[in-house]
Amino acid sequence: MISYMCLFCDIVEHRQGAFIVYQDNYVTAFLDKYPISPGHTLVVPNIHSENFLEMDKDVVGKACSDLKLVAKAVKIALKADGIRLVSNIGESAGQVIFHTHFHIMPTWSEDPEFSSFIPRKEQAEDYYRSMQKIITDTIKSILSKSETDGEVNGYS
Repeated sequence: MISYMCLFCDIVEHRQGAFIVYQDNYVTAFLDKYPISPGHTLVVPNIHSENFLEMDKDVVGKACSDLKLVAKAVKIALKADGIRLVSNIGESAGQVIFHTHFHIMPTWSEDPEFSSFIPRKEQAEDYYRSMQKIITDTIKSILSKSETDGEVNGYS
């Protein structure tokens, strides 16, 4: 067994604190500590791999399905006009933590009203708690609606 320290593995295993918005057997999604935009969320596979190109092929499909769920919830919860999905692969691409992860960054046509938000800085705790609540509640709503609608893939 290889022994290494990985911040994201520690978050997945609840050995390190994070504002988790979603977790299942395949992925854990949590708020970025230094968000680029309000609602910036990370989705990481629960099984460690260095980057997307190294992910186990049996995990890719479920991880991407969960990525879609979380991205949809972030867009709805933050009333965003768009979403940027990014996975940096390699140091030259800007990867800092070498555990596969996807950034979900909401975008707006006009500047949203988040008065105390400062990009790329650690935010006040109430920012993380409020984002966690609205995103988590939106995910629950999407999943609940998909169950009552009997959708095959869980959500559309």
